[in-house]
Amino acid sequence: MGNRYPDRVTAQPSPARGAPPAARTPRARRSDGEETRRRVLDAAVASILELGYYETSTNEIARRAGVTWGALQYQFGTREALLLEVVNDRWDRLQALVASARIEGRTLEERLSSLMNVLAEHYGREEELAQIQILLDLTRNPKVSGPTRQAVAEHGRKLLKAWRPLFEQALDQAAGEEDLVRYAFNALRGFLLGGLISAGVAGPRRDRSSGKMLVDGVAAVVRAEAAARHIRVE
Repeated sequence: MGNRYPDRVTAQPSPARGAPPAARTPRARRSDGEETRRRVLDAAVASILELGYYETSTNEIARRAGVTWGALQYQFGTREALLLEVVNDRWDRLQALVASARIEGRTLEERLSSLMNVLAEHYGREEELAQIQILLDLTRNPKVSGPTRQAVAEHGRKLLKAWRPLFEQALDQAAGEEDLVRYAFNALRGFLLGGLISAGVAGPRRDRSSGKMLVDGVAAVVRAEAAARHIRVE
């Protein structure tokens, strides 16, 4: 499994036991490995959402993924490395989402609404609840290794930068103001995460009026601050 990003830390697979050297072609081996990886990562997220973080063992993940414990260990090494790869996988999906998304709208309010719809594709899905639990443990648990902590911290440092292309489309010239970008990002993401957590406790509910009020409020703040700094926002 390749290390596609410099901040990614993945488990190094152990040598295969008892398998003949030429049992499969390299192409087939990579394909099988990627399929197994996908099943394991999906199983880990599903288990966390259903059973909770601390009840999600590697044995449970292997059972749900339909693989042996040995195959899971070969692919990821440890539970810590597996969970870090869940974080890496979410990071890959975030980058793919940003690369394919386009912000639309003539006014600042319309563009912020379009931006929040894109943010909701990532932060409005229940998979994010599993991600939050993993991140909390990997950053707070004293037993977590140094390289894993560093990898998670690096994701955090690069998060706003990853979303920036869409904020540049939404905020017009105000996107050059770091504090305004950070404010808009934190406000919109916080609203979505709050709704996601509330839905997990009390069940989903539609509340579009609150989302519109938030967008209008963020737009008002950005527009006022931009005007005070002599920055034009369409």
